Amino acid sequence: MTTTISAHEQHLPKRKFTQEGRRDDVLDDCPTDDCPARWVLEILTTKWTPIVLYLLHSQSPMRYGELRRAMPETSKKVLTETLRGLERDGLVLRVDYEEKLPRVDYYITELGEGLIPIIQSLKAWAEENIAEVLARRTLYGPAGRAASREGAVTTR
Repeated sequence: MTTTISAHEQHLPKRKFTQEGRRDDVLDDCPTDDCPARWVLEILTTKWTPIVLYLLHSQSPMRYGELRRAMPETSKKVLTETLRGLERDGLVLRVDYEEKLPRVDYYITELGEGLIPIIQSLKAWAEENIAEVLARRTLYGPAGRAASREGAVTTR
């Protein structure tokens, strides 16, 4: 079997892979779908969840309309589904005041607050590295792919 390693990948740490080619050391302790770490990763990798949690952390309580204005790129349906999922998981509290004029506030819970340091770390990493990521995306275009193949090192 031949493995091709590009010149810039030679300095990367050696990683273990399974026979199927998946990383063997990623979530070693969590091989199944019911692993708690997989649950947290699913939450954090959902497009709008970290944004909703961060907004509620910064401005809690917020009403639905305030969240919509803070996230104009999302649809009503997606925001509603996101809030329901966060409420179901205990990360957000929905308080319906049952007044004549409907009023519902959303709060981040203590459990949800526990994810904020992780979200802040991801935000800091993104701010620090976005320029390099975008530059590499540009290089990866058709010309970039050809250039990376030319600089590749083949090992056996």
